[in-house]
Amino acid sequence: MKLLWPQGPVYADDPVFKITTDSVLLAHFAGGGRPFRRCMDLGCGGGLISVLLHEQEPDAAFDSVDIRSDAVQLCLKNYDANGITGDVFQHDLRQYRALGRQGQYDLVVCNPPYYYAGKPSPDLDRAAARGDSLSPAQFSGAASYLLTRGGEFCLVHKPEFLTDIFAAMRLADIEPKRIRFVTHTAASAPALVLIAGRRGGKPGLTVGPCLILTAPDGSPTDEVREIYHMR
Repeated sequence: MKLLWPQGPVYADDPVFKITTDSVLLAHFAGGGRPFRRCMDLGCGGGLISVLLHEQEPDAAFDSVDIRSDAVQLCLKNYDANGITGDVFQHDLRQYRALGRQGQYDLVVCNPPYYYAGKPSPDLDRAAARGDSLSPAQFSGAASYLLTRGGEFCLVHKPEFLTDIFAAMRLADIEPKRIRFVTHTAASAPALVLIAGRRGGKPGLTVGPCLILTAPDGSPTDEVREIYHMR
């Protein structure tokens, strides 16, 4: 166990999926939306997103699901260490209806595999761990099933798959409502995109300012320092 920041939560890292910028930024993005009472993390790994969101909404309940048994056990350990209320399931999200949790969540979060059928991951360990089979249609379908009407689905992905994701979300009755691109520098092309959609929402997309990770001198930007609780 280690402190994520001074006086912050403790966390035991997942040896397969280490703490990444993706998950940290997703937790910050999701926590900046509407208040929520119950959250589900799809493909939770060690439960980092729930740990970070719990700091923002300590009275909320956090459920999580992962296909890997070792990830489930680690997530439970992190829940217990931080006093987080919720259940952790070992389950294949391609059979999401078997979870039996339809319409129970006002927030669903997901840091999915970026590569899926026909788009293989170059990282063999990640390919083996995640199966590289959870497509935008599958994680959007799972989110729609789990969300209450008006609930929010937040995820992080690669910008090149944005059209696939938007199409899948709309087919699953989740309307894209806000996005934010993430760039390494002010001059670089986006490397990630943060997306929030609302189940049963009306059309209307807000594009936020780019989240820039590094300043011209190579140091973290002020916003990144705030997100990471740097002093």
